[in-house]
Amino acid sequence: LSLRQPGSSIKPVTYATAFAKGYWPGKVIVDAVTEFPSGDPEKPYKPEDYDGKEHGPVHLREALGSSLNIPAVKLLAVVGLKDMLATAEKMGFSSLAPTAENISRFGLSVTLGGGEVRLIDMVSAYSSFANGGSKVEPVSILKVEDSKGNVIYEHKQPGSRRILDEKVAFLINSILSDNNARLISFGPNSLLNFSGRSVAVKTGTTNDKRDNWAIGWTRDTIVGVWVGNNDNSEMKAVASGVSGASPIWRKEMLDVLSIRPDKEFTPPPGVEQYDLDKISGYPAHDNFPSYKEWAIKGTLPSEPDPIHRFVEVCPTDPSRRASDVMIAQGNFGTKEFVVLREDDPLTADNLWQKAIDQYISSSNNSVYQVPTETCQAVSGVHVEILNPKDRSRVDSNQVNVRAAIISDKHIDWVDLYLNDNKELRWDNPPYEKTYNLDNGVYKIRVVAHNSDGVESDRIHQFGVNTDWDSGASAPTVNP
Repeated sequence: LSLRQPGSSIKPVTYATAFAKGYWPGKVIVDAVTEFPSGDPEKPYKPEDYDGKEHGPVHLREALGSSLNIPAVKLLAVVGLKDMLATAEKMGFSSLAPTAENISRFGLSVTLGGGEVRLIDMVSAYSSFANGGSKVEPVSILKVEDSKGNVIYEHKQPGSRRILDEKVAFLINSILSDNNARLISFGPNSLLNFSGRSVAVKTGTTNDKRDNWAIGWTRDTIVGVWVGNNDNSEMKAVASGVSGASPIWRKEMLDVLSIRPDKEFTPPPGVEQYDLDKISGYPAHDNFPSYKEWAIKGTLPSEPDPIHRFVEVCPTDPSRRASDVMIAQGNFGTKEFVVLREDDPLTADNLWQKAIDQYISSSNNSVYQVPTETCQAVSGVHVEILNPKDRSRVDSNQVNVRAAIISDKHIDWVDLYLNDNKELRWDNPPYEKTYNLDNGVYKIRVVAHNSDGVESDRIHQFGVNTDWDSGASAPTVNP
């Protein structure tokens, strides 16, 4: 019943908040030692993982399962401290209410256990994961009988109260019961592993070794263990949740599993399994290695994968990027890279990217070394006519002409010709003009000239209310 710091055992609250906001277990966060702002500019907050290592890009599944600290702090910074505390309060952590005082006192360290909780609250709150998002309040007295067996009092369980989306609860269960997700920190044969049984578990340890936790559950039972000294002094022989609380927790769970059948954590409607890119966690693409992952329907990104992708490089020198002109002209090769980019939501200095760049430079992994220099200083111009399309039919007398110019030098001017008649000269973008044209066949030519004196053009043919190759004579142009 005492308030104690939960260490990493509180991390599932942060991840549940993130999943409720549309994150998915395959999302990648870069685990690299990062500075975060604190109340003291001279002493930034700089958490490290338990093993003191950097693990680079990791999926949220492995970040939570292996209890990595840096991704948890980054995730909290993204989802917001106030929202995380609101989730905690809703789950039953009254000591973590999103008050102004708590927000000021806790800061980002709350996701690593910087805020005090009670063991009874932890067990009650996490039972909502086992119950598919519904919370049942704990009771200690179920029935009272007199000496003759007459029932004096019997507890009647009130209806359960939904506090989490069942889809979010399933994702937490899926991760914390996945022994593969724990491999980075715990290895394959830890006390947390119940091979062939559906058991989810989270441990936690405070830095000063005063508090040590293990909270785990099946669909029937939840067991929470705290180890520490009643006077809140440091423990001398306990180093982690694996060596302290976990042996006690495991013994209790083995007793439970011996008398109760295994029940899988089954996915509710709205959660589906997808093929995701093994590195980026985006939908699988380009025949890169992939894996199966659960996600709430509609949360996977629809845009192209910005992390694991082919980068356009010089055809003769893959250590340099192809220029925009070369790409537009199709004169380039491709090479596989992993592009690690993160935006720091807390500072204008983007301390997150600085940490990532430091990690890349120290990793010596060429897949992260995305070239920044282009092939060579070659002047070129590429012209694209965006509208109307070449050899097309426009079923309207109003025709919008639009062009795009790509060049590695300044564009001096762009000329527009219609049926070989020069119509106008653009000095600046946008390169656009609308005509009212009579029915018939037309030809558009766009010529661009850059500051190096290089010119390039593009010609499109089209028909207005007729096919482009109908043979109709070019009519009069009415601007």
